[in-house]
Amino acid sequence: MHIENPIYSSIQTPYTQPYMAPTANMQRKEIGDQAIWTLSSAKSGNGVDQLRDDNLNTFWQSDGTQPHYLTIQFLKKMRVQEIALYLDFKQDESYTPNKLSIRTGTNIQDMKEVQFIELKEPYGWYVFALKTKLLNGQENGKDTHIRQVKIFGPREKQNQGLSFPDFKTPELTQYASIR
Repeated sequence: MHIENPIYSSIQTPYTQPYMAPTANMQRKEIGDQAIWTLSSAKSGNGVDQLRDDNLNTFWQSDGTQPHYLTIQFLKKMRVQEIALYLDFKQDESYTPNKLSIRTGTNIQDMKEVQFIELKEPYGWYVFALKTKLLNGQENGKDTHIRQVKIFGPREKQNQGLSFPDFKTPELTQYASIR
């Protein structure tokens, strides 16, 4: 797996945007549906499906000893720009992770930590780079809640190798509308 930028700027200072999920745009697309998602454990009815359902009222709840793992693995080499987690200390209290280890690699066996992050009462969307290891919960809670996860990769250029005119030139924009 190729990481677009292993020292992605938002890793060093995670940003939050409460109630505003990071979305696909002209530069990036959500690629989580192309991955195999694995959780270290999950309570019945609180697994991968709930992480990916775009509903902030559902969540993954781990069910076992720490640390808890969320692993996202692709069947082919993928360029990954960022991973976004929605966390909500106000609702989840001690179930909310407060220490994260971001790991990347070409396979499960060679994962290396690229960033360690401590969060104090996190609320909203946090954007990082790849495999996230949940080391500890708020107030030393045993299990964890993560409400949503999205993973983004760059959009591929659609017209590679084809030569199209620049439709922004004055000569061509004069024909931009029809009466």
